[in-house]
Amino acid sequence: MSFKTGICALAGALAAAGTAAAQDYPSPKAEVKAAIEKLAWLQGTWEGEGWHYTHAGKRETYNIKEQIVSKLDGIILAVEGRGWSVDAEGNEIEVHHAVAVMSYDPFAKDYRIHAFTRDGFQTATTPEVGEMSYRWTVPAGPGAEMRYHARIEDGEWVESGERCAGDKCTPAMEMRLRKKTGE
Repeated sequence: MSFKTGICALAGALAAAGTAAAQDYPSPKAEVKAAIEKLAWLQGTWEGEGWHYTHAGKRETYNIKEQIVSKLDGIILAVEGRGWSVDAEGNEIEVHHAVAVMSYDPFAKDYRIHAFTRDGFQTATTPEVGEMSYRWTVPAGPGAEMRYHARIEDGEWVESGERCAGDKCTPAMEMRLRKKTGE
């Protein structure tokens, strides 16, 4: 048997073994959907205002819109957030644009967020999901992290973030959004 034929045979055997193993294990879809249901309050279109500190340390305020859509028959949430300000001439200036996927890993028994920004930053984190809230952290340089908390307060989605280095934490952002009616 030639090397090429041997490789093809091995690939076929591995594919068959994977298919057989998958057939022996029941689908985790129901468990995943139930876990994602704890985040169902996010679904829809949200609009409001926010602020953050720029890399130069300037506080910048902006309008923000978050769209959250259930995908793959309820096993993930796709999130897209866009923030913009308006200059003196009335032109929109994009100050924030991010996309994320929220999921649940039934084997590790934890939630996941994979997020990407227009600036090329990305992160993968495991949030703590509570009743109408969730918290997560991401690295923010040597010895520092960003801590975020999203929650419902008086019918608004409030999300705040702080940069923490050791025991010292400094507010870094906040947004307050209202769900568009009919969503």
